[in-house]
Amino acid sequence: MFNFFNKNSKVKDIAHGLFTKIVSQARQPEFYETWQVSDTLDGRFDLIILHVSLVVDRFEAQLQDKNMAHNKNMVRLIRYLQEVLFDNMDMSLRELGVGDMSVGKKVKIMAEAYYGRKKTYQEIIRSNDMAPDFKDSLLRNIYRGRKPDDRVLDDFVSYVNRQIECLESQSYEDFMSGNIVFTEVK
Repeated sequence: MFNFFNKNSKVKDIAHGLFTKIVSQARQPEFYETWQVSDTLDGRFDLIILHVSLVVDRFEAQLQDKNMAHNKNMVRLIRYLQEVLFDNMDMSLRELGVGDMSVGKKVKIMAEAYYGRKKTYQEIIRSNDMAPDFKDSLLRNIYRGRKPDDRVLDDFVSYVNRQIECLESQSYEDFMSGNIVFTEVK
């Protein structure tokens, strides 16, 4: 029984470490300075959601592999990573002074936004030509209807493609040791 708790604790620690790396990647100054993402709560939220979605998509794709299909640690890692995301949302709202009575409702709205965006991103990633749909999704979610330069959108879609390839090149062992690597933002 104690072994079960140790495994869960280890996977939770890995999820926290991965989330820290995701947030660090989403806070790269180039997103805000060069790619014209608003350096606001909404802009930061949407970049974190994008990166969590890419990572979770990679984990879920690994579970499609017959050798990984029943991997409980990967399933736990996905669940704990999402729990860390929601706990972080809760904490951030409280730090901003949102009252206790409102936090739950706001986290629920943010969670719905996450799951909606994650589903959209996964559908686009798995399509044959993701560029046009991803541009539309970036305009709607990251830019919230503001239109950045066309070059910026092209660079952003290129970054997402490179990020997907980078995540695909990493192994189960990399993820379970917390050694996730992201591409440069350029």
